[in-house]
Amino acid sequence: MNRLLKYILFTFMVFAGYEVFSQPPASFRNNSVPNKKLASIRENYVDTQLKLTDDEKSKFWPLYRQYHQEISDVRKAKRVNLLNNNSKDQMQKDLQYDQQLVDIKKKYNTEFLKIMPADKVNKIYQSERQFTDELIKQLGERGTPDR
Repeated sequence: MNRLLKYILFTFMVFAGYEVFSQPPASFRNNSVPNKKLASIRENYVDTQLKLTDDEKSKFWPLYRQYHQEISDVRKAKRVNLLNNNSKDQMQKDLQYDQQLVDIKKKYNTEFLKIMPADKVNKIYQSERQFTDELIKQLGERGTPDR
């Protein structure tokens, strides 16, 4: 009887622990602090890559933050559209979101060219891709347990 009680208690503890640790803490969900920290790290990376003058920095960063916010908003809307995949015109909406992304990039490309030379504008997009690639690489390494 004592052995059966220990077995039941052990099984209960395993399942209780699974429930407790299966969801991330509420502080990690829907929290903008990690997003702000990531944006700050991204900005530092882009700043290092571009080597902007003080005059370029004063004009570039407000515009870049606005650009990045518009891109993020469209990407979020696109993700929501993909989650609601039961409408038959979802593909059309998806293409509209892609077109909005292209339009935003064209608009800001023109604005960035007013502030800095074309080679630095190209470095903006290259730096963003490199940052994203490095971020994905590091997150993948963190998720892989050492054996």
